[in-house]
Amino acid sequence: MARLDARIIGAIVAVAVIAFIAYGIATGGQPATTSPAATSPAATSPAATTPAATTQQPQTTPAQTQTMQAGSEQLPEEIPIGLAIAVSKGYAVDGPRRLKAAILAIEEMNQYLEQAGAPFKFTYIHEDTEASPQKAVDVVKRFISNGIKVIVGPLSTSETAAVMPIANQYHVVVISPSSTGKAAAAPDDFVFRVAPPDTRQGPALAEIIYKLGYRKLAIIARNDDYGKGLATLVADTFKKLGGQVETILYQPDKPDLSAEVTQLATKVQNFGADKQTAVLIIAFDNDGLQILQKASKIPVLAQVQWFGADSMARKTFLDKPEVAEFMVKVHFMGTKPAIAKNPVTKHFEQLYRQKYGEDPTPYAYYSYDAAWLAMLSILASGKYDGDAVKAILPKIGMRYLGATGEKLFDENGDCAIANYAIWTVVKVDGKYEFKDIGIWHGDTKTIEWFQKQG
Repeated sequence: MARLDARIIGAIVAVAVIAFIAYGIATGGQPATTSPAATSPAATSPAATTPAATTQQPQTTPAQTQTMQAGSEQLPEEIPIGLAIAVSKGYAVDGPRRLKAAILAIEEMNQYLEQAGAPFKFTYIHEDTEASPQKAVDVVKRFISNGIKVIVGPLSTSETAAVMPIANQYHVVVISPSSTGKAAAAPDDFVFRVAPPDTRQGPALAEIIYKLGYRKLAIIARNDDYGKGLATLVADTFKKLGGQVETILYQPDKPDLSAEVTQLATKVQNFGADKQTAVLIIAFDNDGLQILQKASKIPVLAQVQWFGADSMARKTFLDKPEVAEFMVKVHFMGTKPAIAKNPVTKHFEQLYRQKYGEDPTPYAYYSYDAAWLAMLSILASGKYDGDAVKAILPKIGMRYLGATGEKLFDENGDCAIANYAIWTVVKVDGKYEFKDIGIWHGDTKTIEWFQKQG
């Protein structure tokens, strides 16, 4: 492995004694050891990939032991993190990538801890929630019975909302990398969400569509917490701006959505299918593929502009040539949380590519940050306790700079800062790919295009 530079040595030392600074933050008192300069995973990175999470227990010197003892006396030698992350059903494609990013963060932290001579390390237990609220509840209950106090996941809003009462009852911290729906937003609970919530994306989508000149919008959306919630937020804002909206909600597990697509075509036709008419689809892989495949065969639906949310920015849609070609034809445009461009972002991308041989997908960045926030908050609290982690996590987030940027949390424990990348689908050298073409600035409600739009 390449020699670590002075900044990385500083980061390692900071992580090793972070439990002490947390005590000072939480109590205002004077801790018994020296404190770190920062609480982020650092904008510094090893030049090689990190070792596996099951590194050997490091040997510590008497001085190191004394340094660690005051801040970590209540931390077990192996600190478990539950990974309640779906890798099948609706998340069969992107779920594994989000899981890999969380594991990468844990492996990286363990490297830092080992080099700092810490007498503990993090371990992880993963269970597939299958994108099911009931499965997610079952997984979280098993984690709790095994003494797990901090969980990364679940991924979807319906799953996260389902586990919220259990997390609150048993004082277990849940950090979702990708739940954004309004149904999982609640104040003073044990659920935190690191991706910008739909209460920001919904109005942003509506503003973007309206600013582009569309006044009639047909929405087809999943009839679940995510789809219905986001559709309502978009529709409410679009109507306030002066536009017309028609909404179709469908059951995402329905085997045939032909009737709903036909209904969509009728609504578009009734709108006039003109330059002021647009379609918004809120779907996941399987249902989204079915809708777009059927829509591509109905001429009136190919005459209008289509929009989508971050759930449509998945490689699944590009793997089907007829679907990808339809997205190009209708100038498909979507929003997704804007990924930061900072040294930590580049560091994560380098590690991920080196270890897995592919680029990370958008929500993999959030999984990486969710795991880092979980571990830093445990170390900062100085003990493996849900109440302590819940209390310190917002303070860590306030001072954290991760792969997705800053992580200031609002009163609901949701990400408080939200800019959105605007993306489309293009065909380059015979291959389809996603391309970012602009950014929506949430603070000013303005669009910054990367090049002039025709």
